[in-house]
Amino acid sequence: MWQKTAELRGHLEEIEITKEQMDEYVKCSKDIFYFSKYFYILSDEGEIPIKLREYQDRIVKMLVAKYYDKNNDIRNNRIIMMGRQCGKTTIATLYILWYALFNNDKTIAVLANKEDQAKEIMLRIRSAILKLPLWLQQGINPDRGGWSKESIGFDNGTKIFCAASGSSAIRGKSVDLMLVDEFAFLPEEEAKDFIKSVFPTQSGRKDAMMILISTPHGMNEFYNIWMKAISGASSYVPAKIQWYEIPGRDEAWKKRMIRDFGIQMFQQEYACLTGEHKITVRSEEGIELTEPISKLYELWMDGFLR
Repeated sequence: MWQKTAELRGHLEEIEITKEQMDEYVKCSKDIFYFSKYFYILSDEGEIPIKLREYQDRIVKMLVAKYYDKNNDIRNNRIIMMGRQCGKTTIATLYILWYALFNNDKTIAVLANKEDQAKEIMLRIRSAILKLPLWLQQGINPDRGGWSKESIGFDNGTKIFCAASGSSAIRGKSVDLMLVDEFAFLPEEEAKDFIKSVFPTQSGRKDAMMILISTPHGMNEFYNIWMKAISGASSYVPAKIQWYEIPGRDEAWKKRMIRDFGIQMFQQEYACLTGEHKITVRSEEGIELTEPISKLYELWMDGFLR
């Protein structure tokens, strides 16, 4: 028990484990999908066991898989583009908790463009831990972060902490797993400064992973990283969730969203259109031009489109 919380395993607390529970523990440690049956999420119906949708299953597989470039160098990092209300936080919390429980002496950073958003992710991780059986938990270690809104420390030496991605909390720290939520919404210079300050430290750790998850937000640093990733020219492995992969989202839903919020908002916030997508523009004279968004952007910047 941790500080009178019966649902939490205390520091160095020994738990009696049956053979069946030990077998379950080993299976969970080796298979995140097996572990997921013990993972509860917050829903409108209260706390319920997670049921991964097909697209969530695909993203989890991508997170745990090993990828290599043509030179056989490992591609440890991930960049995931998702529209709104796709359950990206659920995927992130599942992976982070599984990684934390079954890897010793790791440091995990949960970052978001706003500190309150990072704390919300931490709240979901804490809620999931409270629903785990004690034999599947690690004891809470006060010397590695304890149990608070900003940090969680385990007896296996692993620590999870959260902060705003634009803060100085991450500067100079060696982090094994870093989640950056809604990276595309960081101000441009702040995003560039963040990558410059943390990537050298990350790249120096052989197994370190950075996960960027975001809804697109124009042509910015997130867009640049995405374009390099889809071309295979970086250590990032890309994945995208399309709006129509979400149950209940059909053409009627799309038309309703466009009617209520406009085509531009739908294309960015839900369709996740980026530079590689081709669109057609028409001049006042009726001349049509079909090019990738990135090419049209270059033409506009060069003064050819006005």
